[in-house]
Amino acid sequence: MASANIKAYSHGIPRIVLRYIAGEFLISLGISFLFFFVVFFINQILLLAEDILAKNAPLTQTLLLLVYSLPSVVAIAFPFSALAGALMASARLNADNEILAFSSLGLSPKTLYAPFLILGLAVSLLSFAANDYFLPRGAKNFKKVYADMVKASASIELEPYSIKRYSDIVVVTGEKKGHEIGSILLFEETKNSGQSFISAANASLSIDDENAGAVIAMNDILEHRIKDNGEGFIVSQAESLLYRFTLNEPIVGYSSSGPYEMSTKELSLAIDRKRGNLESRVEESQRQFSAVRSELLWRYGKQSSGAEISDQGEKANKAVDNNLVRSLDSLEQAAKLSPSDRSLQLYKLEYSKKFAIPAAGLFFSLLAFPLGLGTKRSGRTAGFGIALILSTLYWSLLFAGQTLGLKSQVSPYLAMWAPNALVFCVAILLWFLRKRGRRRIL
Repeated sequence: MASANIKAYSHGIPRIVLRYIAGEFLISLGISFLFFFVVFFINQILLLAEDILAKNAPLTQTLLLLVYSLPSVVAIAFPFSALAGALMASARLNADNEILAFSSLGLSPKTLYAPFLILGLAVSLLSFAANDYFLPRGAKNFKKVYADMVKASASIELEPYSIKRYSDIVVVTGEKKGHEIGSILLFEETKNSGQSFISAANASLSIDDENAGAVIAMNDILEHRIKDNGEGFIVSQAESLLYRFTLNEPIVGYSSSGPYEMSTKELSLAIDRKRGNLESRVEESQRQFSAVRSELLWRYGKQSSGAEISDQGEKANKAVDNNLVRSLDSLEQAAKLSPSDRSLQLYKLEYSKKFAIPAAGLFFSLLAFPLGLGTKRSGRTAGFGIALILSTLYWSLLFAGQTLGLKSQVSPYLAMWAPNALVFCVAILLWFLRKRGRRRIL
């Protein structure tokens, strides 16, 4: 009877075993997710805290900003949770000799591998959904709330009869008249234009479309500017003036629509558009180069094939020849500097990252199970400690790949997928060593 059971088990995983292993994985995954979620969420709070506190945002807006930033936290926490969860589960099963017990029933470690791969794939899909669907929508709502916060902050900061300083600008306001400031003075001191002050009979404040600066519309303008050399001054008048200046530094990543906030579909369309524009610029540059080169060659040939001339004419002709040769050399050098678009590389990197980071959940599961089988004791504790080390190494490789992709012509796909490829190779190596009989890797 026992042999019959063993034979039956060898053809697949019994449901009770599948549920048991999946339960172990999910428990470890939940614990790991809470840890990484708290770590990344606290980091997000620290990034937002200074900017939010500086604008005296109400509690409701602050909570909304935190809620809309959650998709980015979830998207990055899931893959690392898969690594820690799989390592903790496999290490616990191995430390309690449950892997050995399953083997005695005819269930080899390779057969027990299936639940880890299935759950790792599920984690990757959840991470991708958070990264591609929820994150762009959360970012858009984040910007709306942030824009309202900036506007409210700006209206509070320009109070009547107040003096405020913004970088090199000092703003002095007068009596408030309805939605406008009755009179205003702007004192400015810059390295290029020297010292100046602007006075206006009335002014109003608005926020530009990008929500990154304020625009003061002024009427009845009088400007007093000191000359650069400090000798004398210039006085000018104008009926109206729009003065734009930057507000407090916006939150990184949310001041404008960037590739990080886009879905894969939007990124793909943006990449195609940028690639098309770059190709058009390259073709136009090549066309202009060919036209100018042909014209220079024609002039050079015509000048060289001229009839006999006087000594004075010959000297002039040689001067023209030298000028033509120098022009050709300059043109050849200019041809080597073809048009480029660094933002295209950035968009390609972000597009690759949209897939590479979620896919890390599956690759981590490939690595975690054989690595967990090599732990001798301590179970979940050892697995979690190893996961933290591997997470740090993976994040460092991902950061190095992105930096290399931005500062060189390395393929964005190679730069972003190289860490996953390394994880896959290490997983294959661990299985190979285990097959050779080295069951204790660590």
